[in-house]
Amino acid sequence: MNLLANRVFSFRSILRWVEWVILLANLFSGLISNYFQEHPHSLPLFIAFNIAFFLLSFIFPLERPLWQRRVFIAVEIILIISAVWLRFWFTIFMYFVLAKSCFFLSRRDVILTAIFTGIGYLSGEAWYLPQRIAETVAQLQSRGSEHVYDAKAILLTSLLDYIGASLFIILLGFVIVAERKSKKRAESLAKEVETLAATLERTRIAREIHDSLGHTLTTLDVQLELAQKLHQRDPAQTLQALDTAKYLSSQCLQDVRRAVQTMRRSDFNLNQALSALVTQIQQNQSFTVQADLNLPPLPLQTSHQLYCIIQEGLTNIQKHAIASHVILRGQFTLDAIILELEDDGQGFDPDSPHSGFGLRGMQERIQILDGKLSIKSTPAQGTHIWITVPR
Repeated sequence: MNLLANRVFSFRSILRWVEWVILLANLFSGLISNYFQEHPHSLPLFIAFNIAFFLLSFIFPLERPLWQRRVFIAVEIILIISAVWLRFWFTIFMYFVLAKSCFFLSRRDVILTAIFTGIGYLSGEAWYLPQRIAETVAQLQSRGSEHVYDAKAILLTSLLDYIGASLFIILLGFVIVAERKSKKRAESLAKEVETLAATLERTRIAREIHDSLGHTLTTLDVQLELAQKLHQRDPAQTLQALDTAKYLSSQCLQDVRRAVQTMRRSDFNLNQALSALVTQIQQNQSFTVQADLNLPPLPLQTSHQLYCIIQEGLTNIQKHAIASHVILRGQFTLDAIILELEDDGQGFDPDSPHSGFGLRGMQERIQILDGKLSIKSTPAQGTHIWITVPR
């Protein structure tokens, strides 16, 4: 908001300074001309017009309602046409007001403003044209020279000059307005991207916590539950379960560090990481895992995401499947990386809604890799997951 306000203030200041320079040049050229020597009674009014335009320059209704912007431009145009009819020099300032109207009005209003301004301006020129021609001819005759003036040709030239100049000014104004709108859109998009990036980062952090700590904490919970059940019947086994729980609590800390560092090391090897994961699971679970891994070197981002997907799949098996045997396969073709995770557990209905974050997190990671996740599962007949990621 402050940035936008600063930009508007800067734009307003630039226009105001340009307006002041034009008014100052207009005032100076009028004061040194011969016109006010011949018509001294018009000088105070000429100065009053300049003062009026100077005071109006402090009004900048860019953020005001449309009707207020229309009134502002109309007041300036009326003053300019009045000055033209009084034979004052405000032609350059008239084109400046036309350019300024591009920032306040719609394109339709700008075109209408240019048409009405042209009518008023050319009407004043036409009204005083015979008098100007007579004055010019009298000056030439006093110098002993003669020249024939065609009033229609002069008026046509003035019309063409106005049309050409006003079209150029208006088109230039439209280009500047379009460029400013483009900058505003770019700033808005940048803010949206920043917000989206923050949202994605929060999602990533939540997913990292769930995938890395969730697996270890689930195993820790199982061991503590076992210790609760065995603390009276089998103290030795209870002690073993507590030792395992202590080991798993330490593993939680390692998982946190791995989420931040290990998974993003340049030498991260997916085959070795998955083998270590399988070994860790088999130490603490009743089911066996058969791993057949033959994966090529992959980019760090791809390896990291695939590792977390498999880790989440094994965690789901550990928590819900009640399986005795799990098969993990990893292979590749010229076009794709293929991973399979199969268990002989109780299965589930893939079409039913799931409240957990596990499958959702797996699907999100697959989308990041532009891959495909297929699940085949039937109650009491196990689950088979296929993961395909383009190389």
